[in-house]
Amino acid sequence: MDLSTAGSLDMKFVLELYQQAFPEEERKPFSLIERKAAMGSMEVLVIREEGRRVGLAIVAFGEHMVLLDYFAISGQARGQGLGTEAFQLLREFYADYQFYLEIERPAPGFPERTRRREFYLRNGMLETGIYVNLLGVEMELLAAKPGLRYEQCEQLYRELLGPMYRNMVKQIP
Repeated sequence: MDLSTAGSLDMKFVLELYQQAFPEEERKPFSLIERKAAMGSMEVLVIREEGRRVGLAIVAFGEHMVLLDYFAISGQARGQGLGTEAFQLLREFYADYQFYLEIERPAPGFPERTRRREFYLRNGMLETGIYVNLLGVEMELLAAKPGLRYEQCEQLYRELLGPMYRNMVKQIP
């Protein structure tokens, strides 16, 4: 398995998986992601297994931190342990940074949220006690290392989203 920056030939796969894997209310405009990637503040990665595209990871960079903004394995590749393997590669690749992610808060009637949270905890992510309302969706922040503070995340959101972040991200108790 390998991770590499998505090239122009990968973008159709990435965009299709992005649209399939994430609900519309949780997706940023893909043009924003492409623009931020061109500026170097985000990176779009393609995950390959034996040369075939099986997943995506989209990360945002802050000062000494990396936000795993989106992570997905394609439907036909799920259930083969590829998500675990790809996630561990991501954690190793960004081991020198405070690596964190956002997940929807578990809620009754949404068992996939609980499974997703358990996946990340099983794979070494830590609870931070930090919750945000991101684009109207309540999210929990999980980190690879202890010590993540909301103020650090807020700075990354500010850099990523510009002045829009004030309307898009709120810390919640």
